[in-house]
Amino acid sequence: MDKTKTDDVSLKQVERREQLAVSPWTSAKANPIIIAHSVCAGVASILWGFDIGISTITIALPGFKMDFGYEYEGQLLISATWNALWGAMTFLGMLLGSLMCGWLSDRFGRRLGLLVASCISILGIGLQYAASEPGLLLAGKMINGLALGFFLTLTPIYISEIAPQPLRPALTAAVNLFINAGQMTAIGIGNTRFSILSPSSYKVLFAAQWAFPCFLVLYTAVMPESPWFLLRNQREDAAKRSLRKLYPGSEQEASAALALIQTAIAEENELLCLQEGATYADCFKESNFRRTRIACGMFFVQQFTGIAFYAQSLYFLGITGLPVSLTFKLALGGFGLAMFGNIVSWFMMSYIGRRTLLLVGTVLNFALLVTVGISGCFASSAALYIIGYLMSFAQIVYAPTVGATTWVICAEASSQRLRARTQGVAMFSNAIISWAMGFVTPYLINTDSANLGAKAAFVWAGLRLVITHPIGTHRLPR
Repeated sequence: MDKTKTDDVSLKQVERREQLAVSPWTSAKANPIIIAHSVCAGVASILWGFDIGISTITIALPGFKMDFGYEYEGQLLISATWNALWGAMTFLGMLLGSLMCGWLSDRFGRRLGLLVASCISILGIGLQYAASEPGLLLAGKMINGLALGFFLTLTPIYISEIAPQPLRPALTAAVNLFINAGQMTAIGIGNTRFSILSPSSYKVLFAAQWAFPCFLVLYTAVMPESPWFLLRNQREDAAKRSLRKLYPGSEQEASAALALIQTAIAEENELLCLQEGATYADCFKESNFRRTRIACGMFFVQQFTGIAFYAQSLYFLGITGLPVSLTFKLALGGFGLAMFGNIVSWFMMSYIGRRTLLLVGTVLNFALLVTVGISGCFASSAALYIIGYLMSFAQIVYAPTVGATTWVICAEASSQRLRARTQGVAMFSNAIISWAMGFVTPYLINTDSANLGAKAAFVWAGLRLVITHPIGTHRLPR
């Protein structure tokens, strides 16, 4: 590298340090357009949360049970098999969508990826709306799951690529807020539908999903393409035009952002030279094997807090006899607390540390699961209300602790040389354990299957004690 190029790189590095010195609040006031685009892209995450919410709500609605369930000992139940398949195939669709999105968005851009995902989602939602039998509903959920996989991958990537460094942590962390906002919206709409016994009780929820992908289709018409994608594909003029849209008030800021991205890409290319020769097999050798175990173990920790069990709370509490109107209100309050917990976690991680926060969360979740399980051993109405409140408000324990730290620790555990490959192995383990827990849970709680009821909490408490505790206390470094 000649002296001129060296001076250019040094200047860009100085500019980057100056940008890092800017406070998030100052950067937010200076970049309202970027925040607006981040919120618009975040609608994809709201749809993801909305889908989670209606998946929880619909199986608890009497109108849905009348069309897709059956009577068992005087109760309307949803088949454990169909309940498990709807959740498992949605997740399988998300996994396939995530894999497809990586190739499509890297080849054709983030904007086209978002447009394709939105069109797929519109189709999947249409099948769900038209479904009158479980198989067609399953097909709709799986197709919409493909779109959700795109959204899950694209939203944080796009936001991180358009946001300046001071705003990047807050805007990417806001994805969790968007998800919780979607869940709360679904719960709020569902709360008005439980007294309706016709198919419209749940079809309104399915139809409401159309608002999100339709908005995203319109948004892609004005959405600036990621300047990172454009520069990686040697399209500097297009990257300049994109940055002018993101920084309309200052040509100087757009030029500075362009220079910073070019520097970062140059550094990435140097890092890629270090990765030559790295294989997936290296993730399971020597010290890297420990890093891989930690990264994968985080998702076991996450699942063994009982999130699959809590996700069934509306349906489960309904069949145990708790008033349906109360379960909806409790769920709404629980998701509201989750949003608060996500915001709190932004500050707690900096002051308490990841490992301590994770351990506190797992201990509190263990105590909560044991309490729910013990309450399930009693047939009194007081025990039922205790179960209802604990399951609904478990989010205030989970969200700021295990929920916040899992992804951070997973990303930080790997070495730079094997980061992409270690993350790939960890995401595969996440897919397997999430699918397994989501598939098994309906069989554990349904009255026509294992019929464990609230005592199913002991299953997760035991898994937490046997598997999660060693990972958190012995495997995870400070």
